[in-house]
Amino acid sequence: MGMKTVKILCQGFYPDIVAAGELLFELAERLVNKHDIDVSVITAQPSFVKKDKLSSRETINGVKIRRLSIFNFNKNTLVGKFFNSWSFFFKALFVVLFAPKNDWLLIPTSPPLLPLIGTVAKFLYGQRYIYLMHDVYPEIASRLGYIKDDGFIYKIWNFLNIISLKNADRIVVLSEDMKLKLTDWSKDIDRDRISIIYNWSNEDMVKIIPKEENYFLDKYSLRNKFIVEYSGNFGRIHEFETLLKAAKELKKNEDIVFLFIGDGGKKSEIESFVKKHTLKNVLMLPYQERSEIPFSLGMADIQVLSLKKGYEKLAVPSKFYGILASGKPVIFIGDKNCHIARVIDSNNCGFNIETGNSKVLADAIAYFEKSRDELIKYGFNSRKAFENNYTLGKSIKLYLKCINEERESVYRKALINSKRFTVKTAG
Repeated sequence: MGMKTVKILCQGFYPDIVAAGELLFELAERLVNKHDIDVSVITAQPSFVKKDKLSSRETINGVKIRRLSIFNFNKNTLVGKFFNSWSFFFKALFVVLFAPKNDWLLIPTSPPLLPLIGTVAKFLYGQRYIYLMHDVYPEIASRLGYIKDDGFIYKIWNFLNIISLKNADRIVVLSEDMKLKLTDWSKDIDRDRISIIYNWSNEDMVKIIPKEENYFLDKYSLRNKFIVEYSGNFGRIHEFETLLKAAKELKKNEDIVFLFIGDGGKKSEIESFVKKHTLKNVLMLPYQERSEIPFSLGMADIQVLSLKKGYEKLAVPSKFYGILASGKPVIFIGDKNCHIARVIDSNNCGFNIETGNSKVLADAIAYFEKSRDELIKYGFNSRKAFENNYTLGKSIKLYLKCINEERESVYRKALINSKRFTVKTAG
């Protein structure tokens, strides 16, 4: 039996700086170099953070990458996202349909309807595919106000999503909450095909960096400051007002700095708030190179992440696992009844703040700025939780279980499910 082949489709991929693409690069690299699986990738030319055009074909650490030229409009606008995503979809579809068949296609929901390529390939020549649910669309688009949940676009989008889900050989979701959402959304999806595989941080890359050894603190003149850090995508499903109001509350404390590292759709809102309230205690930095992530995360005394209320079953911010890996205490701003909040509570590695409780957040930050020894305990628990549950090594075992599943059993389940769906639709 020959080497297994896996083809990954993903619009943003390493070396561009985008969370989904960086995670999938780590997965691909590990599959190639430690598990003898032939992995190829179809992606787009860098456009998320990096803009320089790269070779259309390249092999990095054994991972074979093909980059497609697509539209490159402003990704932070709805129109830009629409044209960029659909140009990648159709180009990737063409490449897949005219390329040799693989053992598996691994297709994330970035862009959202991308797994439909797997459905088309399966109908045409029996291609197996894994539907990797990073986000739940079209519900996110509806909640953000881009489309109406009773409108034509929503109904068509939802219909196509259900088709690609029902015909997927495996479905990977990122949390128990997302699995509940999926099974409520479409009750006749075969639950045996759904796997919960948490995102991860790379245990070989993200290490605990003692502050005295962290040159970033000197680079950005932050030595001896108490740093509250948000690092990652300033996305529209994240909530920043609570954190910014806490920064405003503490603006007279010159020892506390609120550090924002990243980019995204809400960057301008953050900048406007900072300018309006003259917050000299807020520093904003761009995304850092992958090799420097341990140092950028290591600057923090406390790390912060957030999720708008109502989105806890629709997405899981992958930055959470990097925070745990860096050995930092976590403040989560969002619903206390969600995956991230439960992990924090069960591992005693931080605390949860309900959205809008900026005064409570400011008081907590001020308290911990005076009680730094207590933070060591939370940070130790963060790293312990990471090592026990959220390393790349642990997640890779679950992906291997999907990839190595026997063709016959997977195909039979998908075929039965497809017939059920056909009968139900016809009736």
